[in-house]
Amino acid sequence: IRFFSSANVAGNIATVNNAILTTDGSGVPSMTTSLPPGIAIQGLPLTVISGTSQSASVNNSYVSNNASLCTITLPSTAVVGDTIQVAGLGAGGWKVAQNASQLIYLGSSVTTTGTGGSLASTNQYDSITYLRCVVTNTTWVCYGVQGNITVT
Repeated sequence: IRFFSSANVAGNIATVNNAILTTDGSGVPSMTTSLPPGIAIQGLPLTVISGTSQSASVNNSYVSNNASLCTITLPSTAVVGDTIQVAGLGAGGWKVAQNASQLIYLGSSVTTTGTGGSLASTNQYDSITYLRCVVTNTTWVCYGVQGNITVT
């Protein structure tokens, strides 16, 4: 990774393998702090879900923290480039549900179009670094997966 090296920049931050690396502006890392698996620093607001359902907002991060399954429903309105992050903490895991006409690509797999399709964790700590909207309102692509995600 190349760090910022401009003498005019003081205190840069980058993330690598779930760690925060900072520099003093010289390009040399000056501090490393570990992050929980699957949570990246991208300037997105973070919502910890303690219930069993959540309507997602674009450009937000979610941590499911319930003993029962937590269903996170994609926003019905999104523009190309909007993102969502999902990380597990609670034993119940999480499921990303879709609205009518929506679908999610995970590698060569794709969810069933509409409300019958979803992605789901199989382990408590599974995560998706981000889901990115690639077709306005309907199509999402999954990047940076930790764990074995079920595609339905």
